[in-house]
Amino acid sequence: MMRKLGVLFLLLLVCFSLYSFDYKLDLISFTPLYKEYDADDHRAAMDFQYAAVYEGYPDYIYQDYHHFDFVDYESVRMKPFVGVYHLGETLSLVKNTFTFDSFLSPIAFDFAFQGSLTGVMEGEMADIFGYDGEFFYGLTMSIADVVSLRFGGSHYCSHYGDFVYKVLGMGGGIPSEFDEWFKYLRMDTVIFGLSVEPFDFLRLYAEVDFPTKDTWSILPVFVSNTADFVPSSYGARIVNFGIEFEYPIFKNLGMTRIAYGCAAYEEGKIVYKEEDLNAAGKDKPYYDPDRPWEFEHTITISQDINDLVSFDVTWHYGRFILNSFFATRSQYVSIGARLDFDGTVTVYDSSRH
Repeated sequence: MMRKLGVLFLLLLVCFSLYSFDYKLDLISFTPLYKEYDADDHRAAMDFQYAAVYEGYPDYIYQDYHHFDFVDYESVRMKPFVGVYHLGETLSLVKNTFTFDSFLSPIAFDFAFQGSLTGVMEGEMADIFGYDGEFFYGLTMSIADVVSLRFGGSHYCSHYGDFVYKVLGMGGGIPSEFDEWFKYLRMDTVIFGLSVEPFDFLRLYAEVDFPTKDTWSILPVFVSNTADFVPSSYGARIVNFGIEFEYPIFKNLGMTRIAYGCAAYEEGKIVYKEEDLNAAGKDKPYYDPDRPWEFEHTITISQDINDLVSFDVTWHYGRFILNSFFATRSQYVSIGARLDFDGTVTVYDSSRH
């Protein structure tokens, strides 16, 4: 891989040598070449939301092949509201920008890091449902400020919060089959994304996320393509795609953005829910080639207040906010505020000399 990247870098230098160009090197920047998706429940952002889950409020969890119902959980939650926070950011590291006389200008590439922690709070904002952590690292590239690409690896994990232990422990203690250290993991995945902005007000994107051959997954969530009950054609892929519009409707404020995002899970072909297994007369997850991929949908309306703060309203139909409740299909609406930091540390800029 590094040899291929080196060859690509040399080819870029040869191409640029045919032109008179300006070169800029940014050590670190909060303005990524490949922007986050607005309609993404797990986006790398700094925000807080208050959500009303009006359908599909979690009342059970899966752990491996076991189904655990919550006990008397109605007494410890504020139905149907939850607080949601994201702690994350996307950093552009060692960003190289070449500006020259061509329709392809500017061309930029960098090493990108994107990290995020998502937490959902419950029960008078004191008890934690759980939290998810994830990060992306890889290469991103931008051509003419129109086409952006990213390629790299990702890590995803989720953890139970104290709410889960409390509601499982009611009425006689936590079941012996429940492992308090159990985590649902999806590791060593690869992401390839393409984003196109044909106009200043429009963005289209598509992304595929798939595990490598040595991916380790704990069933049944994110069933690996190396599981013994799936065919070789199964790739455990997740495809994200969407569209974003932006326009300054309120002249004294900032941009107004409307975004739609869709996530498609190949895992929809895996039968793992207790009721489905019972209906099929099986006791373990199995692969059904006739089942469709699973789809979820998100719409977000965002209004910039200034260069730092924006307000978001989001509607979501699909999996619950936290990956620990991957089997629960929910609909919820949230409203909240987001902080968008800006800043760049420039090492060299030939246009200033």
